[in-house]
Amino acid sequence: KKIVSAVWVVFFLYSAITRRYALSPAPRSDRNERSRWRIPSLRGRTTSSNQTTISRADQSHRSLLAVPGIHLERTTYKLPHAIEHNLIDWETPPPADPAGGTKELPVFWHVLKSGGTTIKLMYAQCYHLVEACETGGLIDAELKQQQQQQQQQQQRHDSPSSVEVTGQPGGHPSPWDWLQEQQRKEAQQQLGANPDQRRRLEIMPPDENAHQEGKLRVVISEDGRKYVNVDTTTSEGIAKASQLGFASSNPADVMFTPLLIESAESLLHENSGRMFAVFRHPVDRVVSIFYYLQGATWEPTYNPEYARWTIDDYALSDYCESNWMVRSLIGKMTGPLKGGDFEIAKEVLRRKCLVGLMEGMDESVRRFHAYFRLGGDDALGCSREHFLSRGSGANSHSHPALDQKGETWAILAKKNGLDIRLYEYAQQLFDEQGKWLKKNK
Repeated sequence: KKIVSAVWVVFFLYSAITRRYALSPAPRSDRNERSRWRIPSLRGRTTSSNQTTISRADQSHRSLLAVPGIHLERTTYKLPHAIEHNLIDWETPPPADPAGGTKELPVFWHVLKSGGTTIKLMYAQCYHLVEACETGGLIDAELKQQQQQQQQQQQRHDSPSSVEVTGQPGGHPSPWDWLQEQQRKEAQQQLGANPDQRRRLEIMPPDENAHQEGKLRVVISEDGRKYVNVDTTTSEGIAKASQLGFASSNPADVMFTPLLIESAESLLHENSGRMFAVFRHPVDRVVSIFYYLQGATWEPTYNPEYARWTIDDYALSDYCESNWMVRSLIGKMTGPLKGGDFEIAKEVLRRKCLVGLMEGMDESVRRFHAYFRLGGDDALGCSREHFLSRGSGANSHSHPALDQKGETWAILAKKNGLDIRLYEYAQQLFDEQGKWLKKNK
C-alpha cells in the first residue's frame, strides 16, 4: 500500500507540473520569433532622424517576393530619406499622362568602370538625349574661356596701342598671342586630357550666351550631342546645379552621377527620379580602376604614385577601394560598416534600381530601352551597332588579368566583401526583374 501511495503522489506531482508549463506563456525569445511575422506595416511612418521606417512585411504584395530565388527577411530597415522619397520604386507604373504631371527623370547611378561611359555616349549619340553629367560642366568652362579670348582680342583690336603688337615679321605670333595660346593649351589640359574629351571640346561652336552666369542652358556640340551646363558627378557641381534651379526646371532627359544620395537630395526634391545602373564584379572593377588611373591624369582621383605601383601595391595601400557601392548607397563613406548597412543597400537595389550587368550589357540596354521608352528602334539599333559590339567600350582599356586564386585577388575580395555580396544580389535581381518585365511588358 505504501508503494502504491508513493506512485500516485509522484503521478499527481508530474501531472501538475506538466499542466503548469503547458498553460504558461512561451519564453520571450520564442514569442518574438512567432510574432515577428505579424508586425503591422510601418511604411510611411516618419521618424525624428529625418529617415523613413519601412517594413519588408508590407511588401508581400510585390511580385519579387513571390518569386523563388530571392530570400528577403521580414526585418525593418531605414532608407536614406532622399532615396526613400525622391526615387520612385522601379515597379511603380509610369504616369498615364507624363506631359501633364510631374516629370520623372531617369537617374543612372554611375558605378565607375562598369560600363557607365558607354551608356552615357550611347544615349547622347544614338538617342539624342539632353544629358546632365560632367561633360556639360567641361563644355561650359571651355565656352566661357572662348568668350573671354574673343573679348580680349576685340579689346586689343580696338585699342590703338595694340596695333604694333598684333604680329611679328615673317608671320610669327606676337608675344601676347603666344602667351594666350599657352594659356589655352594649359586650360585644355586641365579641362580634360582624355583625347575624346579634348576632341569634344574643340568642336564646340561659339555660343554668344556662354558668358552669362547663373543660368541653366543646353550646350550642343557640332555632332549633335546635348548637355546641361552643369556637372552632376561632383559635390561642387551638384551644389551649383541646385543653386541654378535644376530641380525646378529639370532641363535634362537623363542624369548621370556616382553621388546618388546627394543628387537625390539636391536635384530631385521637386521631380522624382527613376534609378538604373550597370554592375560589374567588384574585384574586376577595382583592378580596372587601378590600371585606368595609372595614366588618367584628367581624373580628380588621379595619384601620380600609381604610375610606379603594381596592382599588389595598390591592393595593400589605403587608396584601394573598400565596399564603395554599399557605402555610397547608405551615405557612409568612412568608418566601419555594420550588418544593417548591407541590408539597407540591398533594399535600395530591390526597391529602387532597375539592374543591368556588364557581362549582360546587350540585354541590359534592351531592358533600359523598353522600360524608359526614350527612343525608337533606330536608336536601339544604333546602340547595338556602335556601342555594344565586342571591344567597343567607350572607356575600355586593356590590362593584365588578375589570378583569381592568387593572394592579391584574395586581399581585394576581403576589402570588398560586402560589395561582392551586393553584386551577387544584383545578379539575382537581374534574373528576377527580367521575369517581371517579360510578364508586365
